[in-house]
Amino acid sequence: MRRILWTVGVGLVGFYIGGMGGGLAGAVVGFVWGASIGYGFGSIVTNKQATKRVVVYWGLTLALIGTFFGLVVGAPPEASLAKVTVGGAIGAVAGALLGLLAGTMHLRRLGRRTSQSSM
Repeated sequence: MRRILWTVGVGLVGFYIGGMGGGLAGAVVGFVWGASIGYGFGSIVTNKQATKRVVVYWGLTLALIGTFFGLVVGAPPEASLAKVTVGGAIGAVAGALLGLLAGTMHLRRLGRRTSQSSM
């Protein structure tokens, strides 16, 4: 249930953000983008077992968020398509690397919690 709430909630935020900048097509793309981020966060929050999936969820979710911030920071509104693409790609790579780090730390924490409870 939490995963659904995260998916719909962040999807609606993406719908709003995309609709402001790109009309109906931007709203649809923004909804899919936001719903993907919401699904990732919902999966992270609901994951109680130590599995390697949590690292993947963190990496992909922060890569999607990094794309947005890469565009906001790295590409001014009048930028060419090449600059926008490079800005988004740099943001995605930075987000993915931070996500892999956060996911690895989260996995270790989940692993410690399960190993302590089994003693």
